[in-house]
Amino acid sequence: MDISATKNLSRVVKSSDGSWLYAQTNGSDKWRFAVNTKDIDPHYIDMLLAFEDKNFYTHMGVDLLAIMRATSQLIANQKIVSGASTITMQLARLLKPKPRTISSKLIEMINAIQLELHYSKDEILSSYLTLTPYGGNIEGIVAASMRYFGKLPNRLTASQSALLIALPQSPERNRPDRHLQSATKARNKILKMAYDKNLINSYEYNISIAQKPSTKLYRLPRYAPHLSSKILSQNNISKEISTTIDISIQRELERWAKDKAYILPKETTFAVLVARNLDSSIIAYLGSHDRFSGSVSGFVDMVRAIRSPGSTLKPFIYALAFDKHIIHPYSIIVDQESRFGDYMPHNFSNRYSGEVTVAYALQQSLNIPAVKVLQRVGVGDFVDSLQSIVGKLHIPKDKATLPIALGGLGLSLWQLTQLYVTLANYGVSSPLHYIAHENSKKLYKFCDPKSAKMTTAILRDVQAPDGFTNPNGHIAYKTGTSYGYRDSWTIAYSRDYTIAVWVGKPNNATQPQLTGRSTAAPLAFEAFSVLDIFKPSSDWGWRSSFISHNPPKALRYFNKREYLEDKDKLKFIYPKKGSRYKSATCTGVLVDIKIDKGKKPYYWYIDNSPIDIHKSHGTLPFDYGSHIITIIDSNGDKISRDIWVDRPEC
Repeated sequence: MDISATKNLSRVVKSSDGSWLYAQTNGSDKWRFAVNTKDIDPHYIDMLLAFEDKNFYTHMGVDLLAIMRATSQLIANQKIVSGASTITMQLARLLKPKPRTISSKLIEMINAIQLELHYSKDEILSSYLTLTPYGGNIEGIVAASMRYFGKLPNRLTASQSALLIALPQSPERNRPDRHLQSATKARNKILKMAYDKNLINSYEYNISIAQKPSTKLYRLPRYAPHLSSKILSQNNISKEISTTIDISIQRELERWAKDKAYILPKETTFAVLVARNLDSSIIAYLGSHDRFSGSVSGFVDMVRAIRSPGSTLKPFIYALAFDKHIIHPYSIIVDQESRFGDYMPHNFSNRYSGEVTVAYALQQSLNIPAVKVLQRVGVGDFVDSLQSIVGKLHIPKDKATLPIALGGLGLSLWQLTQLYVTLANYGVSSPLHYIAHENSKKLYKFCDPKSAKMTTAILRDVQAPDGFTNPNGHIAYKTGTSYGYRDSWTIAYSRDYTIAVWVGKPNNATQPQLTGRSTAAPLAFEAFSVLDIFKPSSDWGWRSSFISHNPPKALRYFNKREYLEDKDKLKFIYPKKGSRYKSATCTGVLVDIKIDKGKKPYYWYIDNSPIDIHKSHGTLPFDYGSHIITIIDSNGDKISRDIWVDRPEC
């Protein structure tokens, strides 16, 4: 007789310690899980066999003594006093249900003998415990224990064991969530039997009789729903899938994420991915802060969604430049308004800092230096290096250009996490994974260890977000904000863990003034604290000050020629930027103007009107109010300066 029906099972996703993360009904929409008798409480097995089939291990499917006893009781009492069906016969009926007739009973006996001839006692008992009905769409002891008690049946109380034995006698009538009185009466009958047969002592019996069965029907676990759904959507997987997810961290992170919903603008969600750097395993996965929220399209997995990364790729531009010996962290680079062919980027703040170190440029996420360095590294080489780690990038028209430095391409939170895990592991890592024992021997290499260390040292010195501290720079992090404030990012990593956070709207709507630093960074830092996985004693093993402040002479300036050219460019000596004057008389104020460099002669304009001065120095009168001083040299270079003259008190 075929027992293949026992293979139509519900599927379970498990955490790293074997706990259940997520369960899914089987193809018949029933809760039915595989049963291993070794994982069932032995006291339950003893009570079950004593009540249902005390000769289970000695008969061949049909218990003739039980049949004779039941027949004599029927004749003497003119009613059924006890049944004669063995567990094997009951399994035969579960496999091939038939009307309750004498002929059907005979067929069950024949089928039971066939089962005994083809399967072991353990296989028969396991199959029975898999298919037994417990009310509604609950089948099998595992599903029943999870639904009625919220736990696996490896440890059951006497009261719980008795209820699980009583339920199949009348699955709907004995359900404690619907018919408490009937369920209690049926359970107490089993307890009395167990006491009479010395399976439980008087203390257990009295305690169990006094207990009231729970009327609660427990929901099966629904942790890491986005990841679990992705795993379960694959048809070629087993019924039980073990993952690398840490259930305690996942559970706490989900609770924390829902609590944080109040800080989010309407229709906004956030995704979080936590990786262990050592083996690139995923230990927590949140595709949104609330999977079951329709208002934020919580069903969309934002860990896998393709978005603009903003400035989060800048560290990798610099790391590759360190690798190619183009720059050093303390090389001088000029942050000023610049044009690259027909591309003219601007800093996020629309302000420019002049000469800065490369380290400062990365820490402040200045755009112009990043584009300059990418130009020298080579867009093609940079994209190839990224794709060797994360696979295909979504590049507009498949043509990579300089704007990718500032987020002009698409990738996912998963891909960004892979990149930063590689950076945290000194430039080398294995692929991210979430299936247990799936860690690939393949290694990704982005850059040399020293280049990765220099980049991490720079990011460790970035000021912590408002309200947080970063003692001894144990956390390195980078923020990013995409064009139009559509995506806010922060990827933060310690020596041991990487936490990546994305905040935004799944429909790609803009969110004015929502930045990576103001929104995603506090969440990433708080996640380190909430998960209690960041230990201040867990040092990197090297100090961020290991970088020499004196780069080799050849790397002292990012681009020596550019620097020299800049030194010869037209510039103001005074007035200084933001100058404000106050007149001591009612006739206005005299302002000294002096310029330097550039090519003579010069052409002066005050408030867009030409002034007949062609020298590098002059003094001019100004009335109260705002004025613009513009000077153009013979090369066509133009500089402007705003000044303000206060209204005189006359």
